[in-house]
Amino acid sequence: MGTHSRKRRRNADRHARRPLAQQVVVITGGGRGIGRATALRLAKAGATVVVLGRGEARLTETVELISASGGTARHIVCDVSDAAAVQAASDQAEAWFGRIDTWVNNAGVLLYGRFEETTPDEFRRIMEIDYLGQIHGAQAALPALRRAGGGTLISVSSVEGRTTLPLHSAYAASKRAVDGAMQGLRRELIDQRDPISVTVVRPAVIDTPLYASAASHLRHRPAGPPPFYGSEVVAACIAYAAEHPVDEIYAGGGGRMLALAQSVAPGLLDAVFGRWGVRMMHTREASSPRQGNLAVPDHHDDPGALPRRGRRWSIYTWLVRHPRARRRMLTLSAITVAALLGSGAARSAPAADPRSRKADR
Repeated sequence: MGTHSRKRRRNADRHARRPLAQQVVVITGGGRGIGRATALRLAKAGATVVVLGRGEARLTETVELISASGGTARHIVCDVSDAAAVQAASDQAEAWFGRIDTWVNNAGVLLYGRFEETTPDEFRRIMEIDYLGQIHGAQAALPALRRAGGGTLISVSSVEGRTTLPLHSAYAASKRAVDGAMQGLRRELIDQRDPISVTVVRPAVIDTPLYASAASHLRHRPAGPPPFYGSEVVAACIAYAAEHPVDEIYAGGGGRMLALAQSVAPGLLDAVFGRWGVRMMHTREASSPRQGNLAVPDHHDDPGALPRRGRRWSIYTWLVRHPRARRRMLTLSAITVAALLGSGAARSAPAADPRSRKADR
């Protein structure tokens, strides 16, 4: 066996994961949207689920939905901006079920406003929940994951960890901070040879109650650039990462294309968003500025705040989660292109002159 093969085998062994049916999973922000969709999907696969969040009524609904389908779930009321509360929740989940195999940092809030009209307190509150909330979750989860013999830390970030949409300076800043922290943590865990993987999930624009709950300085209803995806697309990515160690995964091909555009043509993206970006971020429907759920939970439970409902699937994300199918498709595409080029070359080749063949004889 070669050196590279042995290295791959050691890496696979280090990140071996229990199947979902044997896992205990903690999900922050589990009362609605992406968190609830993830809890339902993992519980359907047999995982034991603990959901955390600020709104007890919504958490209870999530647990009842899982229990009604024969799954096992518990809930803990917890504000992720409170480090002590997150640690207590981790301890409680471990006491209930003996271990934690996967921890999903998902809780988050959103604010719409131009940079200059966003107050320092609003910037601070976004960072407390969207960034420090994930730090608190990670710091509470890591010792528990080690005690379980290894596991997975999943950070629900955003495509805005790669590029910033207009009116989202505070939100995007928190996601960039999350990305930097998780990258640093991943490299430290590799150095320590810890059997813990760190995955960053990057949703595109997802049709969740987040938009109805968003704080806003706008005079129109907040929105976002299409395409829109349903929470199920993100839940599928999280379920995949819980069993397959990956550094990052984009939920929705639209988000992947946006991040790619930022990498290869940032100036073009500046021009596009500078010209049309702000109008993409709201509808024509009038609305009043609001504080949203920055301070306290609200009662927006359903998606539908975006101009169109989100797709429940993404071909790109399906291919990412099915690498064999992706390789076969790429191979078939390469063969098809080669065949087309070959037939084109044959048709364009000059025909032999019959007179020259006669002269040769």
